[in-house]
Amino acid sequence: MLYGYWNGTTTLYQEAVLSAWLPRILWWLGFVVVLIFVLICLSVALRPLWSERERLTFPIIQLPLAITNPETGLLRDPLMWIGFGIGAVINLVNGLNYIFPAVPSIPLYIDLQSYIHNDPWTGSGWFPMTFNPSVIGLAFLMPLDLLFSCTFFYLYWKAMFIIAKATAISPGYGWGGPSPAIFPYSNEQMFGGFIAIALSSVLVGRQYFRQVWRRVLARSSEIDDSTEGLRFRTALAGSIIGVALLIMFAVHGGLSPYLAVAFFAIYFLLAVAVARIRAEFGSPVHDFHFAGPDYTLNYVLGSVNLRQQDIGMFHQLYWFNRAYRGHPVASTIEGLQMSARARFRGRSIVFAMLLAGGASVVVGFWGWLHYAYKLGAASAWGYGANWFGEEAYTRLQSWIENPEPANITAPFAMAVGFGISLLLAAARTRFVGWPLHPVAYSLSASWSINWVWMPMFIAWAIKVLVLRYGGLRFYRRVLPFFFGLILGESMLGCTWPIIGLIFKVPSYNFFGS
Repeated sequence: MLYGYWNGTTTLYQEAVLSAWLPRILWWLGFVVVLIFVLICLSVALRPLWSERERLTFPIIQLPLAITNPETGLLRDPLMWIGFGIGAVINLVNGLNYIFPAVPSIPLYIDLQSYIHNDPWTGSGWFPMTFNPSVIGLAFLMPLDLLFSCTFFYLYWKAMFIIAKATAISPGYGWGGPSPAIFPYSNEQMFGGFIAIALSSVLVGRQYFRQVWRRVLARSSEIDDSTEGLRFRTALAGSIIGVALLIMFAVHGGLSPYLAVAFFAIYFLLAVAVARIRAEFGSPVHDFHFAGPDYTLNYVLGSVNLRQQDIGMFHQLYWFNRAYRGHPVASTIEGLQMSARARFRGRSIVFAMLLAGGASVVVGFWGWLHYAYKLGAASAWGYGANWFGEEAYTRLQSWIENPEPANITAPFAMAVGFGISLLLAAARTRFVGWPLHPVAYSLSASWSINWVWMPMFIAWAIKVLVLRYGGLRFYRRVLPFFFGLILGESMLGCTWPIIGLIFKVPSYNFFGS
């Protein structure tokens, strides 16, 4: 069975092959559906607090709501079509250049690293500047202080890598990002900062959660859950049962019960942080590379003190913990918020999200296995996805063959990140006009910030001018232009993969180099 999977030239559609894969697909299908359901339950509990009590804006949902609401008149606004045209034309020209090199391109990517040749400045590592119109448009929806702070702290982290190179403490920043557990410990500080975001978000709403608890016990009508995607009582029961099933799954796979509990506790804390970031700031990045529960528990406990079964199960769960840039909680909480704003039935949205999550697992398995048995997973076709598999199992081999004791420095760095985030939050509430946002400290340590820091800076500069010289009224007037930038580049950019599939040619990647 695995010979055909690895070498290809055969077919998935054999009884022996299908009967071997089907039970495993069903196990993972159940796992994913339960995981998404727990995140929906979490979103149901948090959405009213953040939307109706704290009045968070959920920036990313503004565009789809504006498009689907005929009263906004967005599709009749000339500014929107001007922005659309700019984004679309830039993408069209660059797409044609990719296929026909004789067509001149419009550069959207510059790597400053190619101009840096002397130490210790080379420690800054990969230093891209991108100018994608869609990202500028999206960043324009974000708060000013976060835009400025992300740019500031991005350069701050680059300075830390240069200092590390100058002092020979570490080699600085590599292509894949900062190495885990090496100075300046940006991954570990990032983890501590996001834990601070999650805990503070929950603690601030403790009065609200008391009301929710009384509602669950049917002792209070202070809060109404009749229009939510799930009743609070159902969400609580679903969370408890769902988390128990996830822990049982991990334990069945070989993970120790106490590690399974710790693993999912950390995972859902990070989920709260992602949900908060999307609800309040609409940040396009929150990847947390190499800062998940597997790395954290390994640093705290040491791989030498973990059983091989524990280490093995950590790596079986690596696929949704390597990074969190596509975290499901972002879609669940924004989907529920859109249904609430549009006065749509929340329960229908919950069903649709569960159905979509389950269908994606089935289609993903089918697509991958179909081409693996046809072309071979060992062929160049499988490079993109095999990269993550190779990364996981290379790490597994390292942890087993070279076990290490508990890392004292990494948890200390996590505590430093936690403390700095709290200090920045305290300064923001104490000093009027404090420019540095605590969330940006952690966001700017992520890998994906490399792609968006310059569009964030451009959006910040434009937004400052708009608000200073035109005020809120002018901001609302020009907003359709930035909606158009997002739509123009994104819609045309998404057609290139379709063209590639139809004509069986490589397609233009409209985001990046």
